[in-house]
Amino acid sequence: MAKPLRESMPQCAAFIDELREAFGEEEINAQIRMGMLGARTFHAAENGIEIGTRFVDPVEQVTADKMVIRIQEKEIKQ
Repeated sequence: MAKPLRESMPQCAAFIDELREAFGEEEINAQIRMGMLGARTFHAAENGIEIGTRFVDPVEQVTADKMVIRIQEKEIKQ
């Protein structure tokens, strides 16, 4: 039987599955549980559904499409 959030938030579910594979199911599940209890360790949003605890006020957040990533040039010593 599929879980309702997994069906409603498929991209988040896939990302969490990848995190579990990389860092261990026990560690990721612990972070999710803490976020559900109010700690700023986990927050997910997809399809109008939000779970966990927000990290910052949404007015202050920066989405990836607004970020500029620059490669820092190393100082050359002569």
